[in-house]
Amino acid sequence: MERIAAFGPRPAGSAAERKVVELLGRRFAALGYRLTFQGFPLPRGGYSTNVVARAEGPVRVLVVAHLDGVGAGPAANDNASGVAVLLELARALQNEPGVVFAALGAEERVETGSDLHLGSHHLLRELTRSEREGIRLALSLDMVGFGPTLNVRGLEPAPNGSARLVLRHGGTYRQDTGQSDHAELTRAGVPAAWIQWRWDPCWHEACDTADRVKPWKLGAAYRLALAAIRDALAS
Repeated sequence: MERIAAFGPRPAGSAAERKVVELLGRRFAALGYRLTFQGFPLPRGGYSTNVVARAEGPVRVLVVAHLDGVGAGPAANDNASGVAVLLELARALQNEPGVVFAALGAEERVETGSDLHLGSHHLLRELTRSEREGIRLALSLDMVGFGPTLNVRGLEPAPNGSARLVLRHGGTYRQDTGQSDHAELTRAGVPAAWIQWRWDPCWHEACDTADRVKPWKLGAAYRLALAAIRDALAS
């Protein structure tokens, strides 16, 4: 998390965003995952990139975290924190078949000018229809290092299947209007849940720095996600 935040502001298409893509490619490759770098154009020019890491076997679990940030600051909680937890999950599950991890570009709509979280929107093109239908759990890890309440969020008034798997192990359900990558997945027929510590007053501000992120909160989000993933793989 600290290393990603140290690259500085990393809006979609920036040199800092590309540095994170390169870093994550090296990390996932060292863990033995099959990698895809999925580039896509941005509405205001330039390109962003998703880093997709696949284990062997049919896809049962999809876990995402956006790697871009806003231009106002180093975006430590939003969302170097989620990427850090994503990598730690990839390390813990590197011998488990059926998992796809994706670090997504261009989530921040305030920077891209799009109505969509573009990274997750394009990620769906990496998955066949049969792969989408076989997904038992889909998670977005976003802002998991600061805030008083560990929430499991979804578009629906009541928890969808992914949210229910997570809630077995903790968290409080809260409906949202589609403020993270889970939204594009859910709308495309892959019901997804968002794990988030809420609320962070430095959201999209220059004060979203690494020194504010609480390691124990990263650990709590990691353990919650890992427990849900193991449930999904066992079912």
